[in-house]
Amino acid sequence: MSNIRDVAKMSGHSVSTVSRVINNQSYVAKETKEEILKAMKELNYHPNDIARALSTGKTYRVGVVMPYSNHPYFQKLVSAITQAAFKENYQVTLLPSHYNVKSEIKCLEMLKHQAFDGLIFTSRAIPFETIVEYQKYGSITCCEDTLNYPISCAYTDREKSYVDAFELLKKLKFQNIGVTISRNEQTSRSAKSTVDSYYKVFEKRCPEKLLVRNMQFFKDGIQAAKELTAQNPNLDAVFANGDQVAAGIIYQLKKMQIDVPVIGQENLDYSYLMNFSTIDHKLNEIGEYAFWSLFEKKIVKKLIPAEFILRGALI
Repeated sequence: MSNIRDVAKMSGHSVSTVSRVINNQSYVAKETKEEILKAMKELNYHPNDIARALSTGKTYRVGVVMPYSNHPYFQKLVSAITQAAFKENYQVTLLPSHYNVKSEIKCLEMLKHQAFDGLIFTSRAIPFETIVEYQKYGSITCCEDTLNYPISCAYTDREKSYVDAFELLKKLKFQNIGVTISRNEQTSRSAKSTVDSYYKVFEKRCPEKLLVRNMQFFKDGIQAAKELTAQNPNLDAVFANGDQVAAGIIYQLKKMQIDVPVIGQENLDYSYLMNFSTIDHKLNEIGEYAFWSLFEKKIVKKLIPAEFILRGALI
């Protein structure tokens, strides 16, 4: 197997010059570069990624921590991150955590040991305090508001978008509104924002019989529809925590011949195909900005406004 010294000998240039060509460091004359590349091709020489990382201080890899790899919300975020990374010749490593604290700390430890040039948290279970402790080892960005913590982020104001949705439903005289959330209010900021927004608009807590927790996927929406209609004969609208859940709810309601408007979130294909209203939290923009923020020399925080998209029964 050929090595960098073989390339230097065949091309007639020094090892340091060959190294500069391999790592795209500093200027190398066009003719010299062509001679080195020709030697590399003839010797079938391929640079050692680990050795190159040690010499340049860069891995050209970014780790993306995501609780679920099969969830449309996170898939949309990851797609945006990956597209931005591709433009800069970066590889993206997906790190599913299932909201497990130990798994997320392992990801931070990988950053500490220089497995990545940066780490993006699309969602998390660990506290911001823990993330701050690891920032000295590499760049870290979150896809949520990091509040007063010195952590870069790209995010949207979810509570405002939730308040706007409930205000619309209130204006349209809906009174028995079913609500689904992804996790419980103690562990999920978006779930807490949802129930807090309900309280702000209606000046009362969301009744337990109208609140369904732990909703993630299409099949969960089917179950939510069964629970909500069983406990609320006068159900007149549903605010779902995602388009995939909303789609499951609509599917089941149609089977039961119940016609009530359902609002989803994230503007996924479900909402187009089934023609229901949704909140677009601009995941494409958040994912792209999250990637770019890894390379800023200072803490950056980008607020990206959400958009309420009216479709179907609410138009």
